[in-house]
Amino acid sequence: MASQTQSWTIPLSVGYSRHVVPFQGYMKHDDSDHRVLLRLQAKGRCRVSVNGVTYPVEPGDLILRRPCEEYRLDIEAVYDEQDGVMLPIDSVDYYLTCDGEWIENWARRSKVQGIVRVEPIDELMSLWRKLIYEKRNLHGDNSEMMDALVKVICLSIDQHAQKAGSASRPERYIPYQIKRYLEKHATEPLKLDRVAARFGVSVSTASHLFKGTFGLPPMRYVVDIRLAIASERLLHSDMNLEDIAESAGFRSYPYFSRAFRSRYNVSPSEYRARNGIQTH
Repeated sequence: MASQTQSWTIPLSVGYSRHVVPFQGYMKHDDSDHRVLLRLQAKGRCRVSVNGVTYPVEPGDLILRRPCEEYRLDIEAVYDEQDGVMLPIDSVDYYLTCDGEWIENWARRSKVQGIVRVEPIDELMSLWRKLIYEKRNLHGDNSEMMDALVKVICLSIDQHAQKAGSASRPERYIPYQIKRYLEKHATEPLKLDRVAARFGVSVSTASHLFKGTFGLPPMRYVVDIRLAIASERLLHSDMNLEDIAESAGFRSYPYFSRAFRSRYNVSPSEYRARNGIQTH
């Protein structure tokens, strides 16, 4: 039984963290540091560097730091150039550090190159929460349970990495992937560099492919979606104009008003008045 216990893969640390102020984390390159770090972004955005390669991280992104590698985490407010506002910090993640023969071997053979997309995220978060609970449970011997959960989490990550690898599609499919992503997240803060990185292309390539397929730049398409949402809410709700702008994805009302007038040739208030909607 003792030899079996020694073979169990037990987390050194596992938990859930939320940051609403700037934060930095760091693990230096150290040949004697055999810890594996897994970090799953659940909410908000940040930047992570692994061995000098920087990744923009969004909800659903999982970071793998292998033994001995340098790792840096930066959570900070982001300036939205499109809407001209500073986005507040609200970053949530699940983390796990572990060492031992099994997880070190897994990390070596894993196809994850620093970052991998996890979709859907709920199943992996559920496993993580169960592992957190077992780690905090001081009653009874639950080492075998934690060992199993760590391994299921790692093998689940392998499945997502395999899915991402098999999804290395020809370029002709990328604009449609970007389009679906923009439609799904149109009311959220969006940056083209983050979208392009998600699909493994440069900003210029993403813009070129999207415009070549759909006839307009990707961020112009996002603005059109937001304007369509806003116009519907102007007609069918009694929300005030500022709330409509914000709920449609605009972080600046003056920018929304200018874009709306450019698209519809009237201001938002005139558009609502002409269609018989009365404001309170």
